[in-house]
Amino acid sequence: MKRKIMALAMAMVFAAPMGALAKSCKGTIKEFDGSTMVIAIKGKCKAKAGQEVKVKIKKKVAVEGC
Repeated sequence: MKRKIMALAMAMVFAAPMGALAKSCKGTIKEFDGSTMVIAIKGKCKAKAGQEVKVKIKKKVAVEGC
């Protein structure tokens, strides 16, 4: 039982910083030319030039009302 509790505690200690490093950056696309995209970042972002990133597009949803 002690081993399971210790393993869980160790997992929590080492997994917590990984979530903090995986924060997302927000911005808007300024230019798109073929396979090159220029994005203006809003606020701070830990990504550096030359890093591989995954871009997720947010869909705009229309809200209808009476």
